[in-house]
Amino acid sequence: MSQKQNFNIPLSNPSRELTRINKYYSNLTKQIKSGNYIGGVNVEVFENNLSKFFGVDYVLTLNSGTDALACSLYALGIGKGDEVILPSFTYFATAEVVINTGATPVFADVELDTYCISLEKILPLVTKNTKCIIPVHLYGNNADIENIYHFCKKNNIYLLEDCAQSFGSKTKSDKYLGTFGNVNAFSTYPSKTLGGVGDGGFIITNEKKIYEVIKKYRNHGQSDTYEHEISGINSRMDSINAFSLNAKLNIINKIKKSRFQTVKFYNKIFEIYEEIDSFNSKENILYNYYTIQVPSSKRDSVQQQLNKMRISTSVYYKKPLHKQKALIKNGFKSSNLQNTDALSKKVLSLPLYPFMNNTEKGYLKKTITKVIKSHEII
Repeated sequence: MSQKQNFNIPLSNPSRELTRINKYYSNLTKQIKSGNYIGGVNVEVFENNLSKFFGVDYVLTLNSGTDALACSLYALGIGKGDEVILPSFTYFATAEVVINTGATPVFADVELDTYCISLEKILPLVTKNTKCIIPVHLYGNNADIENIYHFCKKNNIYLLEDCAQSFGSKTKSDKYLGTFGNVNAFSTYPSKTLGGVGDGGFIITNEKKIYEVIKKYRNHGQSDTYEHEISGINSRMDSINAFSLNAKLNIINKIKKSRFQTVKFYNKIFEIYEEIDSFNSKENILYNYYTIQVPSSKRDSVQQQLNKMRISTSVYYKKPLHKQKALIKNGFKSSNLQNTDALSKKVLSLPLYPFMNNTEKGYLKKTITKVIKSHEII
């Protein structure tokens, strides 16, 4: 008699890609034995490969996506008296870095179908003090970036794309998200589409001045060894992380194809339910998280039951930024955020990672269907 298999489906599985990289572990051992752990050739190669991937002039790696945002705002000269428009429906770091400059966050509502801000939501919030707009491409979706780009260019407003969750996603015109802004910030946290073996991030830009400022700022303001032109921070990517990220970048097309197949798998499950909104299968979008909208009265119960049955889930984001104590204390401006408030009560993210096998998918389909049925969701 065969034993019943015990499943534990994680929300993300960053190690799964490593099994698809030839000689990864043997080469990793060589990297460790080399004794070169900060910066070095691996980082330079990764930056050069990213530059080719995006078709941009400059790339700088950092030790987190948060630092990528912070360094970008520093290079843009954002400070006290400035206003920065961004969504409330995002991770705290996007607003945190704005507050730390002394500028005022101005929260725009998001669209229900993309979970992102749009030019329509931004326009009523623009004032003479608007210095920068930060669209967040949440879950990998496109935040109306082409329209926002043209508006910013016309009105001399800086554009900083938060691409923490959108590596590899494109617009319908086949241009990568993260190539529209004056400078653009990415995260390589392990759960991201291009995730490393530790925290990390990078910026991309075509503006030499921004590149030069961040290059100094990320390394204590150094222009040369022990020559400090400005006061900076310590935000350098380590060599082992860069090595792993480079290896994953080499198989990014396989990762994209596999993730897209899982998105289509989920869409097939949810297409019969009127009360559940799910993603469309857009080949230009490389989803970082597969997120559905569940009736608000049942969302928490559905999540608890799935977690109990060893299917990991998460809510991105249960408490929007305009309701966070730290931001209420520091002060912000906002529009009517009714979509943001509604989504925070409905969204639920399900496991999504590359090379998910058929056995895992079978358990997911069976269990999700059972949980939905038990909650009488139609």
